[in-house]
Amino acid sequence: MVRFLKFLLTRIFPAFLVFGLFVAGFMYLQSTKPVVEPITLEEKVWSVKATPISFSDAQPKFRAYSTVKAMRHANLQMAAIGEIEFVSPNLKDGAILKKGELLVRLDATRQILALADTGAKIEAEKINIASLEKQTELRRKLVDRVQKMKIRNVATDASLDEAELSLLITENQISQSIARLRALEILRKNQLKDIEDAELVAPFTGSLSNVNIALGQRVTGASSFGVLTEINAAEVPFIVPAEIFVNTDRLLNSKVSVIWKSGDDNVATIPATIRRYQSQVDKSDGGGTLFAELDVETATSIPVGAFVEVIYQGLDLKQVAVLPEPALHENNQVYSVVNGRSVAKKVEIKHRSDGKIWITGDLEENDLIVNTRLPGLAAGMKVEISEIIDVE
Repeated sequence: MVRFLKFLLTRIFPAFLVFGLFVAGFMYLQSTKPVVEPITLEEKVWSVKATPISFSDAQPKFRAYSTVKAMRHANLQMAAIGEIEFVSPNLKDGAILKKGELLVRLDATRQILALADTGAKIEAEKINIASLEKQTELRRKLVDRVQKMKIRNVATDASLDEAELSLLITENQISQSIARLRALEILRKNQLKDIEDAELVAPFTGSLSNVNIALGQRVTGASSFGVLTEINAAEVPFIVPAEIFVNTDRLLNSKVSVIWKSGDDNVATIPATIRRYQSQVDKSDGGGTLFAELDVETATSIPVGAFVEVIYQGLDLKQVAVLPEPALHENNQVYSVVNGRSVAKKVEIKHRSDGKIWITGDLEENDLIVNTRLPGLAAGMKVEISEIIDVE
């Protein structure tokens, strides 16, 4: 019994005492804790910029990059063989040559002497033909006379045969002489052409490069003296996407802008006209090549070889709206502002470029579309328009 009381006093009672103190402390803390009044959070209002919707037909601008090229080049070559006796002082790299300007002349002494010899032979042949024609006329009269005499039995058959043979020989001599005259006239034309070919003139107005010529140089038909580039006939070949290239008939004769840049600055901007297209499409390009000819009056503003930007219009979009690209969200959605809240609208993108999108969809004229990029923007959010921005 004593041991039980001792166990109760040393083990059980202290445990109950500790437990009681814990409960009393917990009750005290609960009764003295501060009362926190609940706070009602206000819904956040997002400040956004918006763009009004306006539907119209549109022709978006496209950009391409290329290099200005000359449409025509000419290798300056002689058509004759000989020794150079004259070189124009203007025949040098970078010179601007005028059409018809004399550039090079070969020594044509032999051709001139041969032409004079041919001329003398032609004159002699003409005199010979005139003489033979007179002889033919006389011998024809003689044949007529002998025939009449034979009818009267005054002349024999032998004399008539002799007269006719003499006439035939003379007529044959005339035919041969006429043939020789024609051959000489052909020879003279060839000699005149040789003399003409001994001079090289500029075939068109252009800029000269790669000059390689000197007095006394012996040349052949394969010798090249330089390259003449037509300065008023420049063009820009540029590649367009396949969806634009299929409308080449509509693109022909349309205007484009060709811009020559230096860094971010526009050095020159001139108009050009699409004149033709390359019929064979390179599949690696993903489109086709168009050729825009620079207008003659301004072609020299941009030199051949300059790297340029080409701005052109290639699509006709019917009744589309233009928005800045930040207005487009995932799943091709935009958000309009209706009664201070965002409303999701599904759209179809017709084209995008230069930070803009051309769209159609479940939109109405003058709808205000959010063009501010907000993380987590969703339908039903409370928004406030801080600025309305029109898209030019």
